[in-house]
Amino acid sequence: MQNAAYDTDALVVRLEALADAPYRAFTDSLVPDAGERTLGVRVPKLRALAKELLAGDWRAFLEASRAHPVYEVRLLHAYVLGGARCAIVEKLALADAFLPFVDNWAVCDGLCSSFKPRKGDQEALFEFVLACAASDVEFRKRFGLVMLMSHFHDAPFAEGTMAAYRAFAHPGYYARMGAAWGLATLYLYQREAALAILEENLWDDFTHNKAIQKLRESYRVPDEDKPMLLALRRKAAKAHE
Repeated sequence: MQNAAYDTDALVVRLEALADAPYRAFTDSLVPDAGERTLGVRVPKLRALAKELLAGDWRAFLEASRAHPVYEVRLLHAYVLGGARCAIVEKLALADAFLPFVDNWAVCDGLCSSFKPRKGDQEALFEFVLACAASDVEFRKRFGLVMLMSHFHDAPFAEGTMAAYRAFAHPGYYARMGAAWGLATLYLYQREAALAILEENLWDDFTHNKAIQKLRESYRVPDEDKPMLLALRRKAAKAHE
């Protein structure tokens, strides 16, 4: 698969040379919906290749790789898009075009972890990720929640972030896991607001209990908080975990 500007077939050949079979099996077990094809390239090698791509015509690469069937190519797309240096308007347009093709947690979270918003870009990015967090599309929603957790947990954005988490509702497993992970992280920065979501029983049983589990497993949460968190667990949800 290639377009006139960028040869993705040649890129796949390079990736195949970097791959190893045991890691491919590990990837398939860890990311069961990784896509039509996985190769088994380890993340440090992909990150190094992303840096190389960013030093070249990264726009041509992004245009050619957006819907590529190979998992590692789409993961590279996420890394390159997140790391691209361009105006925030262009970057958000590129993210908006890519999100419909994000269909697994690893590519979603890889995009989030690669975003390094500049101070002047925060307002525009915040509005974009708030809209994503309100989406009914599972991985667009997860992207929004993880971005809010990662980049907007402090003032002046904390109130909007916590409002988005309060409003969370979605049947998708990966959206619910993203919300639980996000709340467990936000608890470290916005304890009272995060705790209120659990105390007010705003979420479905699975997401509510999963957030409590992640909080109780975290070494960053004070031990004295953990009995209180356990008491907030919904017993009726045990059968669904």
